Amino acid sequence: MLQQLNRDELIHGNPLLGMSIDLKTNAKPVTVERGGKALTRTQYYSVLDFLLDLDPADGQSKPRRGRWSLDDRIAKRRNAIDLTLLQATTGLRVSEANAITFSRHMETEDDGTLHVIVTEDISKTHRERRVPVLDDRVAQRLLTRQNAATGHPAYVIGSPSDGTTIWDRRNCTAEIAKLYVELAQELHIKLLDTSRTHVWRATLNSLLLTQVPEVIRAAFFGHDAAVNRASYTDLTDTSSMVAAARRLRAV
Repeated sequence: MLQQLNRDELIHGNPLLGMSIDLKTNAKPVTVERGGKALTRTQYYSVLDFLLDLDPADGQSKPRRGRWSLDDRIAKRRNAIDLTLLQATTGLRVSEANAITFSRHMETEDDGTLHVIVTEDISKTHRERRVPVLDDRVAQRLLTRQNAATGHPAYVIGSPSDGTTIWDRRNCTAEIAKLYVELAQELHIKLLDTSRTHVWRATLNSLLLTQVPEVIRAAFFGHDAAVNRASYTDLTDTSSMVAAARRLRAV
């Protein structure tokens, strides 16, 4: 359970570390549900469309007190939107997405495809991989962000107040959580009430399940095939089996 909570970024670390707990006395049988939870294709694109149309200044007001300004609030919300779009179209882990810089980790191919180079030093598995941004609209948004960036080297996301420094993990997590709850309410996607950034890895893996070989999908997400099947494949969606059965009946 703790492993899955860490994957979903609902906790950080192991809160039971160093504690002695009897897990056997009066224990009830537990059914382990394997596989991640994913959005449907319709839900996935509704999230992308919503975020791409969302003005980060909407609904923001000047704080009544404290050192933060209205511009600071807008910058934090823009960061949350762009970070979510980046993860939703690359499957990057949040730690990887926050660590990439424009100068070192972003490349544009001759055909216009934008790639993120996840180098060994920022990869969770310490294996370098090259990840394309799977939506051209998001790629263009990131390039626009690059053109507006100041300082060198500038993080692709970076701190809301200073793009040359990494975004504080705690502040990032809190801002992302607010955005996901908003998405859940506005788009009526209950999964986003509780799921966080790892939902994009499960979603992309599940949407590409029948289109891309497993070895390529596993490499895309930066882990092996076994982990890919166990943690990032939604085993509750049987729509592809129903569609295949219908095709068989039509033959």
